[in-house]
Amino acid sequence: MANQHSQSSGSSASTLIDATIEAFDQGQAASPQEGLSLITDWFSSLKSDHNASKMIQPLHDLQAELQSGSPSNQKMHDLLLTLADQTDALGTSAGGDLPSRLSTLSTSLRNFAGQLSTTV
Repeated sequence: MANQHSQSSGSSASTLIDATIEAFDQGQAASPQEGLSLITDWFSSLKSDHNASKMIQPLHDLQAELQSGSPSNQKMHDLLLTLADQTDALGTSAGGDLPSRLSTLSTSLRNFAGQLSTTV
């Protein structure tokens, strides 16, 4: 299933948000390859969004952790919580239906981080 979430350059933020939520809710994001695929898609989506620039470094850190070969559940837990906090903050300035989608994404990130913390 790796790369199933690859987005074309014209894909909307809503599509990527929904794909990420679905991956976390179905447990698919537990695969490092799936996580790396989603991170690549997020880098593409966020590169021109100055409001989301704070998310780039935690995504880089998460990517490095997943590529390490033996990712630390504690470090991934912490990074996912950081991303959840930043997702919440981004939702306060988003328009349309993005605030509710970002809130759902934040909840999914927190839930997955919580699953990781039980295995630490």
